[in-house]
Amino acid sequence: MNKTEIYDTVDAIIVDLIECEDGTVTSTYELAQQYDYKDDLFALHTALCKAARANKIKLDFSEYDGQLLGLPYNIPFTVRNQKAQIKCPRCGSTDTARHIYGLPAYNEKMQKMLDKGKWTLGGCLVTGVEVNGQYVNTNPSRHCNTCNKDFGTPPLLITKKKNTVEDYRDIVESIKFEVGGYLPGDTVTIKKNENGAYFDIFKFMGLPKEGQITKERWNKILDTLYKKMYLHEWKKKYVDPFVDDGTQWHLDIHLTNKRIRHYYGSNDYPPYWKELEKLFKL
Repeated sequence: MNKTEIYDTVDAIIVDLIECEDGTVTSTYELAQQYDYKDDLFALHTALCKAARANKIKLDFSEYDGQLLGLPYNIPFTVRNQKAQIKCPRCGSTDTARHIYGLPAYNEKMQKMLDKGKWTLGGCLVTGVEVNGQYVNTNPSRHCNTCNKDFGTPPLLITKKKNTVEDYRDIVESIKFEVGGYLPGDTVTIKKNENGAYFDIFKFMGLPKEGQITKERWNKILDTLYKKMYLHEWKKKYVDPFVDDGTQWHLDIHLTNKRIRHYYGSNDYPPYWKELEKLFKL
C-alpha cells in the first residue's frame, strides 16, 4: 500500500468535494475511478472519511442506515459541503473559483465548472521557485468572483535582494495572539521548542494555563494559519474609525533572525476571525 498515493488522491478528491454542488451523490469507488486509483480502496475510503471531517464536509450515509449493501467504498453518500466553502481572505466571500493552469483538455465537466464559476482559466504561464529541494508553484490557486482578486499563493517569503526563498512554516519561532480593549485582555503565547511548542495563556477573567504541545500540533497550527486561512495574504491593519474603545486585537508572528509580522485590529476583523479565535483556544 502506497500511503503517499492514498493521501495525494484524497487531497485531490477533497478539493472536488468542496467545489461540487451541495447534495451531490457519489461513492468512494466512483471518486477513485476519476483519479484512476485502483489500489487499496478500504484504506482510501477510511482516509477520505477522516479528511472530509477535517475539512467540514459531511459524507451522509444516512439514507442507507441499517441496510447491508456490501463493501463500504461502494456505498453511495450525499455530500454536505456548505461549511467547507473556501473564503476569500480579502473580502470574505465564499463565491470563489479554482484556477486551472496550462492547456486543459475541454470536456463536459470542465465547461460545467467554468459556467458555474467554480473554475477559472489561469493561463499557460506557470511560475515557481525551489524550496527545500522541491519546485513550488507560486501562482495563486484561487480567484474571488466577488472582489475579483486572486489568492491562495503558497506561504513563501521571497527576498529578491538576498535571493532567498523561505516557507513561513519553517521560520516561525513564536506566535502571540491578544484580544482586549479598555480592560486588559486575554493573551496566548506559543513558542517553538525541540519537542513541539510551549504555550502560555493569560486570561483577564480566569485562571492562567500553560503547557507543552506536540510537534504535530504545532505544525497543524502553522498549516491552519498559512494553508487554510491564508495569513500571509491578510492586510496588516483592520480598523473601524467610527467606533471608540471597543475591542482591539494583535497577532504577532516572530520569525527567525528577529523578523516580525504584526497584524492589528480595532473593532474590525479579517474574514477568518472566527477560525483564528478557535485556533488559539488551547
